[in-house]
Amino acid sequence: MGRVVLIIGGVIGCIVVVLGVLFLILAVTQPDANQSDEIVGFGIFTGIGLVIAIPCLFFAYRMTPPVAAGMRFGAANLPPAAADAETRYLQWFTWCQQAIGGDPISLHAATMAALRAPDNPTAAASAEASRQASRIGASGPMPPPPNAAKVKVLARIGASTLGLLEPSERVLVSFLGTNRSRGAVAVGAAFGAIGAAVAASRSGAVFVTVTDRRVIGLIGGAYGGLANNVALIETRSTVSAKFPKGLFGQRTFTIKGMQGGSVSAAVTKPWRPEALIAIELLAPSAMTQIGLIR
Repeated sequence: MGRVVLIIGGVIGCIVVVLGVLFLILAVTQPDANQSDEIVGFGIFTGIGLVIAIPCLFFAYRMTPPVAAGMRFGAANLPPAAADAETRYLQWFTWCQQAIGGDPISLHAATMAALRAPDNPTAAASAEASRQASRIGASGPMPPPPNAAKVKVLARIGASTLGLLEPSERVLVSFLGTNRSRGAVAVGAAFGAIGAAVAASRSGAVFVTVTDRRVIGLIGGAYGGLANNVALIETRSTVSAKFPKGLFGQRTFTIKGMQGGSVSAAVTKPWRPEALIAIELLAPSAMTQIGLIR
């Protein structure tokens, strides 16, 4: 979807450039009393077209997936295996919601456990849900079931993370954030609204997953698809995390690893319960806290 928007923007920009050049030629070849003003105006018009076309076409080209000979792509421009991972996630999430219940955090953990245990997925999902029971009991009233939009994002996160997990590694919590890394901010500052939209289509989303062993930070497009870049994978003990309160309720989740990886993401209200659990799990005293799934 993001690449389609960029292509449309690039085509519109090219049309503006062509029209600007044509009018500019007419203004030069057919002089009149307002020739200088017309040349300046059409020059600015052409420049606007270039500002739109160049970044859109550049990033659309960068987003073109390398297609091996004979490879066909499935839904959402994903390889069939990747699209299948999202479909299986949604199927198992529905089963967990109906058979086990729980909040979005436990449902995601149980779904990932089922996907990781093809020999006995129902037992794996049930066992993970049982581990989450103490946390759910200590959290007070049960939150409402996740809406369809959130479940689709969890499917993106789960499918992106699945192939990176080690044998017997358990997913505890995952959440979505808006990329606030220096590179993403710099693109927006350099190209304004167009640059921000272009950058978001490629690297606007951050997927953070905390397991019983490690922290996994992935970068993906804000408009769909799986993650396309690994920003951080490190053991929990080597990662520092911050989630301070900001102005006007804005909260940014930052994690830094000893190996140089880092992630900075603005977290919206629907994902803050997951981010708060992640912060608790990454606290130095997490292993001794009662009620935390470990």
